[in-house]
Amino acid sequence: MRHLALTGISKESIDDLEKKRVRTFELRSAHNIQIVFEAHVDDELFVTDASRHDVAIGTTGILARVHDKTISMQKVSHRVGDFYEEREVMSARVQLELREHTCRLRAIEDEGPGKILAVETAEVCHYEGR
Repeated sequence: MRHLALTGISKESIDDLEKKRVRTFELRSAHNIQIVFEAHVDDELFVTDASRHDVAIGTTGILARVHDKTISMQKVSHRVGDFYEEREVMSARVQLELREHTCRLRAIEDEGPGKILAVETAEVCHYEGR
């Protein structure tokens, strides 16, 4: 199946999602904000700890369904002596529900920087020999 991919998510956060089954992530990296912007509620996302540049065929991760999402802008002020600087920072909050514990990439559609990263996934099966 084709999914959008959230990359560079910490292993601890992915483990927490697997344990609790529902978790809210606050994302600040531009490539992940673009993915959340493009995703719709009830879409499934591929979530991995591999960075966007390290994603390759065979990379493992999990599938999670989007419950809710919010894109917001925050104003941040810095003071250096008598000089104040104000800038805006964009962030995305996305609540995900675990769908598949482990899946592996079969194909990657990377359109380059500033574009979405879409992937084809396959479920990883664990068989016991008898």
